[in-house]
Amino acid sequence: MLNLGHSDLIRKAISKQLSKVWHTLEIPSETRVEFMKELRKSFPSNMRSYKTMFGISGADACETAMNLAHSVSGLKASTVAFEGAYHGVHGGIISATAGRVYKTPVISSGMNIIRAPYPYEMWYDYDTNDTLSFLEKAVNDPEAGYEKPDSLIVEPVQGEGGYIVPPEGFLRALREFCDKNDMIMIIDEVQTGLGRTGKMWGFEWDSIQPDIVCVSKSIGGGIPLSLVYYREDYDQKLPTPFHLGTYRGNALALAAGTAVLREIPKYLDRVNSDGGNLQKRFGQIGSPLIGDVRGKGFMIGVELVENKKPLSKTKMLSIKHTMLGKGLLMHTCGHFGNVFRFMGSLNIPAEYLETGSRILEESLKAS
Repeated sequence: MLNLGHSDLIRKAISKQLSKVWHTLEIPSETRVEFMKELRKSFPSNMRSYKTMFGISGADACETAMNLAHSVSGLKASTVAFEGAYHGVHGGIISATAGRVYKTPVISSGMNIIRAPYPYEMWYDYDTNDTLSFLEKAVNDPEAGYEKPDSLIVEPVQGEGGYIVPPEGFLRALREFCDKNDMIMIIDEVQTGLGRTGKMWGFEWDSIQPDIVCVSKSIGGGIPLSLVYYREDYDQKLPTPFHLGTYRGNALALAAGTAVLREIPKYLDRVNSDGGNLQKRFGQIGSPLIGDVRGKGFMIGVELVENKKPLSKTKMLSIKHTMLGKGLLMHTCGHFGNVFRFMGSLNIPAEYLETGSRILEESLKAS
């Protein structure tokens, strides 16, 4: 999940910061100002007046975003989240994550969530209209049994849900729905952000303006860092204090983050071209086990099937072990754990892409 891998660029930025100050509470510093300038430059021009609130993890960012939305609306309302969603596994945010497996060890009852269908044609034939029809009922039918929501949280491309790419215009349709129903739109860019999909931020593919954006993982280059980027006018509606923490905006993480923000744009063209070629190559492997290949940029999922059903976890594990024995590690995800995901660093050497593709092909054809 580090979009620049174990980069010397990040190591040097952290080392340089270590010779200055490596921990402060949330006070102004040169390191903080530098980071904020680069962060704002990374967003579309109509979002450069937004405010920033720091945290240390993606779950922290998503939970804060939902609390922020409720504080702004002034309601103890519910939030719309989607089937297959992953927004973190601690505290209140666990309720927004869909997977049962993540909830088993968590006692917290979490927040109030309305679970909506995410467009997924492989097994459920959901499209954007199905989602909108459900939302219209859940939000505007007082007898449907749902508590009226004040917000919606969505991933531009689902991560743990199976690297599911929604139809073009899906986010735009959600934006219009939120505007019409006075709902706050939260975009979770923890996995899709910072160039992963071929644009700096995944929501840019649909040219929308979210109200709140959640950022983590790659932003710190391996040092714990997250942030919530939110509309400036919301700041006046937040209580004091709101979201405190000792390690928020840690100087080492901000130094690493500044280096990440400056470096990522250099790889966007490469991610689009090589990602497209890689997706095409995966689709041409020719194994009967491949049911679908989908993705954007360097976020590609290969969903495996057998007898028109998701490939069993036992067989998925066997293939994973075969690949590992040949030197390739691929993580799995998906509703049924039957999706291999490519999530290499954006600066991965071309020869590694070639070697990994070959091992994947050999392993699938041998299974």
